[in-house]
Amino acid sequence: MSRTEKSILAATLAVVVLIAVLDAITPKPPSWRRSLTAFSNDPYACGLVRERLGDLFPQGITTVREPIYSVAQQRLELDSTAPRVNLVFIEPWFNLDELDMEHLLKLVEAGDNAFIATGDFEGLLTDTLHLQQAYRYEPLDSLGAAGIKQALLGDTSILRFTIPFAGGHQEFRFARGGFDTYFSEFSKDSAQVLAETMRGDPVLLRMPYGKGAFLLCSAPLAFTNYYLLKDEGRGFMEQAFGVLPDRPVLWDEFYKAGRAGSSSPLRYILAQPALRWAYWTIITLLILTVLVHARRRQRAIPVVDAPRNTSRDFADTIGRLYYFRGDHADLARKLSAQFREEVCRKLRLPQSEWDNRTLAEIARRSGIGEEELHHANRLMNFYATAELASEQQLLTLNKTLDRLRHKM
Repeated sequence: MSRTEKSILAATLAVVVLIAVLDAITPKPPSWRRSLTAFSNDPYACGLVRERLGDLFPQGITTVREPIYSVAQQRLELDSTAPRVNLVFIEPWFNLDELDMEHLLKLVEAGDNAFIATGDFEGLLTDTLHLQQAYRYEPLDSLGAAGIKQALLGDTSILRFTIPFAGGHQEFRFARGGFDTYFSEFSKDSAQVLAETMRGDPVLLRMPYGKGAFLLCSAPLAFTNYYLLKDEGRGFMEQAFGVLPDRPVLWDEFYKAGRAGSSSPLRYILAQPALRWAYWTIITLLILTVLVHARRRQRAIPVVDAPRNTSRDFADTIGRLYYFRGDHADLARKLSAQFREEVCRKLRLPQSEWDNRTLAEIARRSGIGEEELHHANRLMNFYATAELASEQQLLTLNKTLDRLRHKM
């Protein structure tokens, strides 16, 4: 590599490193994705909310990365006098399978409280609690009072509590809200409406179940970092969580972020020190093998075709020549000569005429009857002087000679 090429390569690497450093130190714009996870401080995540929740529940907050049935099996095995907990689910959607739903109902029935905030209640929970959600949209050109008020508010949503609280403030504003999902159907005999929109649509319900209760909210974005930092909306979050009793809190992350630990199929191997070292040793050896092979690459070995067996081609050509000519007599003479030569070679006899003495010696050495040998000899002598022979005669001679050949 010349000096110029080295300079170009060094300059290219310097530019790449500079771009990487600038990209790392440049502030990233916030992501407005509605993740609702406690592992992020984005506006629509719950990292700050999870951190500050300990102010309301001094008995402690525990993040759960297991499905509900796993948590329930551990808690239901405890003594019935064990302290109950608050289960908090802030989810983009909430759709449990039959096993999870069964264990969630058991926990609440035993005395736990389940706080579930999601804009999409689905499946067994809605069937069990007899819930239905709906989406209300009020056109900006509506002539009704709600339409005019919404036009004045723009994208700001208003939620207000229907029950008094110690703080006294009942109405809260949420910029960039769009909280238009509400509970359209629920059991009015048992459920208590705790909060509603400015149109009177319920968004927060309390439904007793066994010894515990479900607290259901259709506005999960009200419990995110963005509104925790807004004075106009922070109080709603505080009062909604304040409905729960002072107990330990289990904060769910399984249905948003998945199970704790690596999700790789190799997670068991990577979790065991010995297997992990063996795995990385194998990967290192494979990389070294590739590098060494690349440095010591051999030239391509030319492919040499195997010698072709031309004897079969020659025999095929001669056979087709006799077949198309139809000279059966000449082929019979050649079959006879070839057979006599083969017999003399196998039995170690001198090349001589096949008279009675020769035929007797052949019979003695081969064990073939003299009469059969005399019959074959007469056929060969006949075709030695014959000018014409049919195809059937040629086949008869060939079968006779093959029979004698197999007896030797």
